[in-house]
Amino acid sequence: MANRTLGGLLLAFQFFSSIPVHKEIQLEKPQVMAMYSLLPVVGLVMGALTSAVIWLMQETTEIGPLMIAFLLASLLWAITGGLHLDGLADTGDAYFSYQSKNKRLEIMGDPRIGAFGAMVLIFAIAGKIIVLAELIPSVSLIALAAVPVVSRIGLSVLSATAKPAKTEGLAAYFQRLIDRRTLMATMFAWSLFVLAILFLFCGWAVALAFLVAASIATIGYKKWCDKNFGGVTGDLLGAYAEGMELLLWGMLLFFV
Repeated sequence: MANRTLGGLLLAFQFFSSIPVHKEIQLEKPQVMAMYSLLPVVGLVMGALTSAVIWLMQETTEIGPLMIAFLLASLLWAITGGLHLDGLADTGDAYFSYQSKNKRLEIMGDPRIGAFGAMVLIFAIAGKIIVLAELIPSVSLIALAAVPVVSRIGLSVLSATAKPAKTEGLAAYFQRLIDRRTLMATMFAWSLFVLAILFLFCGWAVALAFLVAASIATIGYKKWCDKNFGGVTGDLLGAYAEGMELLLWGMLLFFV
């Protein structure tokens, strides 16, 4: 049990972050299930670093919120190795091609970035920096730190509930190994934990806003993926992670 949990945790960091994991781990059902079950831990590390960087910069330097936001966003993208940004760019190129589902999947597999992918990328990068700059002076660090955790909970939920758009590929392979009922129960427990923390430290309004926004966005994104791509791929999951973070941080602007 301990080996499976540790293996799953290492896989979560190996496939969903740039943190080096110099260990060969089996990609079998117990390890893959543990990976998705512990994926919010990756978000927890990102959230903790987010809070630590903001606190450290505010307490020890005279740097303004815009520069802190730039450094913070750069750190978060460095932790993911740009993996999710790459998925976001590929999704932008594929969707705005207005081609058939199969053609969109082909475009998504092209390693080159097109004009639409570049525009989506610029919007996401600029948007995240601007939103964080607005939030940093006044929003609770716990609320800011909760965003990457909620995003990774949603990522596991989406992986458990959405059908794969392609039969081949790593994402499709992982999805075939998921015990959906068990994973959903685990994500429900993670959700209760995060909501309890938000309720205790940020109030019921913030907790409720997180719950409603994340739930509606995840359901809507799943339907959008089904309609336009026939399911989800690794790129679409990466785009979801980036989009969910921007959405939730943007939502916090209403509580400034």
